Amino acid sequence: MAVACFTVDHLDDGTSRLLDVFERRGLTTTVFVEGRHGEERPDQVAQIAQRGHEVGMHGWAHEQWDALDADDEEKLARRSTDALAAALGAAPTGFRAPGGGRGAQTAELLASLGYRYDASLGDGMRTAVLESGLAQVPFVWNGVDGAHYLADPPSPPGDVEKSWTAAIEKVAGNDGLFVSICHGFITGAEDERLAAFDRVIGRAQDLGFELLTAGAMAERVLAA
Repeated sequence: MAVACFTVDHLDDGTSRLLDVFERRGLTTTVFVEGRHGEERPDQVAQIAQRGHEVGMHGWAHEQWDALDADDEEKLARRSTDALAAALGAAPTGFRAPGGGRGAQTAELLASLGYRYDASLGDGMRTAVLESGLAQVPFVWNGVDGAHYLADPPSPPGDVEKSWTAAIEKVAGNDGLFVSICHGFITGAEDERLAAFDRVIGRAQDLGFELLTAGAMAERVLAA
């Protein structure tokens, strides 16, 4: 069966609007949150989990993760994990690298901090188990709303819908994986973008996709 992981990055004023879309369809998602929000907006971070969604770590303040030296990476990863754990009452188990790329030691560092999976760039949308023991649930840039809406000129919502729907229909034919990333300040900022995204989710449901959080998909990879 084909699987789709419709995920969210960042915490901002539009995040709640995205979560509303999922909840109207009876779904839960994974929101990858910057660690600083565990200190700056602990109630909002906790509310994501209280609404039934998963919270993952997305760096401290959206640093270009693969450009960090080893000491800074460890310091920021620990600080982010601790801040989110304090807000949530439990440490996050998933990570997505700001900028998409992991550093050379990222997987080993995450494993040492108790993480279960990485949702950064990988080998297309093929899942894997990394040498560190982490599951990998990767994305590709076509599945990121910013790659379309922040282009110059920005793509119309209908074009994004067509692109994602075509990818979903292709994945449905080979029982593969589709991963998307939406941001509150991008997709959640305009009604037409939200409506287009809602229709993409609906198309996946119509095609019989299993819709999972990134964490649920990771556990399936680890159990295989």
